[in-house]
Parts: sequence; structure tokens; C-alpha cells
Amino acid sequence: MSSQNRGNVTIVGGGPVGALQACLLSRRGYHVDLHEARKDIRRTDFAAGRSINLALSYRGIQSLKRAGLDEKIKSLGIAMHSRMIHPLNKPCYKIPYGRKGQYLLSIDRLKLNQDLLTAAEKMDNIDLHFSSKLVSCDVDTATATFKTENEGNIDETSQVLFGCDGAYSAVRRQLQRGLFDYAQVYIPHGYKELCIPPTCDGEYAMPPNHLHIWPRHTFMLIALPNLDKSFTCTLFMPITKFETLKTGDDVM
Repeated sequence: MSSQNRGNVTIVGGGPVGALQACLLSRRGYHVDLHEARKDIRRTDFAAGRSINLALSYRGIQSLKRAGLDEKIKSLGIAMHSRMIHPLNKPCYKIPYGRKGQYLLSIDRLKLNQDLLTAAEKMDNIDLHFSSKLVSCDVDTATATFKTENEGNIDETSQVLFGCDGAYSAVRRQLQRGLFDYAQVYIPHGYKELCIPPTCDGEYAMPPNHLHIWPRHTFMLIALPNLDKSFTCTLFMPITKFETLKTGDDVM
């Protein structure tokens, strides 16, 4: 880690990846401008997201450790030491995750993102820009144009630009305008988020330190534990199968 300014970098996307990248580069002595198209998720009543849960891997925990954030984040989640497989009409069995001491961490995705942004905000050489949407960028000069809520369009030039803006990346769209081979294929599956609440006694309905999986050939259900003693479940299934479910009896 160096305290000297090594130059400026621009990060597009203020999700968990972009916020962590900003923290890591800041600790190496870079000045970081992080641009997020959404409003500040720490100050909005509703923050859209794919799921309430994230299964944070050992590799992800080590990345947080390099940013000095692993202990705080681990206190917010539940360790899942193995997969708990629920076969049809057979006993459950466990498959460990990695070596002894390694585990996945079931954590609130929004809370993780909020804490990473707060950690970035506390660093002197990181500037956070919310409601700042990438309009275009020049990959040869690392120049980017952002549409902002209050200042209109602004231009920013840095040493390098990182695209951390997810599946529908605006940076990727800009790259596709040049000599850039690109292919996108959609899988036939969709998903539905469900919940297993705590028992009447306020306890977990199943052992909590596992990622529970019900494999059923073309579809499966998974369940991740939460601190409030509930489980967040996700049903993955072909979209055509979802379309056949019209009533509760169909679901059963």
C-alpha cells in the first residue's frame, strides 16, 4: 500500500464489485471516481435488486479481508459449511464447501452493498457520484461522459476505466461499437423467490449452517439462512414450466 497518489481511475457501477474495487484501489494510492446510475441505496426507502441474499464465497471473503472489511461483514452473515442435499424420498446428506474452515457466507446483499459504499465514502481519495449514468466512453483515452441529475452531462478522463456495472453493462455496450466480438445466449430458466419463516418457537425450521438444495432434474429449490431465523428460497425452473402453473394445486 502506498500513500502517494498514483493517478486517477474511473469506476462505472456502485454495486458490491465496484465499491470493493474502489476500496482496494484507494488503499494502493489511487484517486477513484465511482459513478453509480442509481440514487444512493443507503438513503432510499426502496432499493431494487435481484435477491435479498448473497452466498459470499471464500474467495469473496478474502477479497474483503484485503480491504480490511472481512470481520465486519462476517458478523452480518451466517456461515454455511456445506450443501445440504434433499433428495426425493431419501435421507438428506451433506457436501462440504472446500477445506476445513472454509465456508460460504449467507449475507444480505443490500446491507453488504451499503457497508461497502460507506467504507469507500470514508476514504479521502474516493469520490462517489450517484445518479450519474454512463452515456459514452472512449476506451483509447479512458474518457467517459456521464449524465448527471444536477449538472447535466460531464466528461471525465482518467488513467483507466473499470466497467463494474453488471449484466446490462453500459461499458460493454460501448465496447461493442468497436472491433469487439460478443455473443449472448439466454438459458431457458427463470426464478421465483420464496421464504421459509421461523417456527412458532422463533427458531430455524432447518439446520441453519448449510445451503439447502432440493435437486429435481429440470428444476431445483435452494434455501439460505437469514439472521432473523428465516430462510430465503429461490426456485429455479424452465420458464415454460412456470407458465403452466395457474393455481395453488398446480404448484403442489
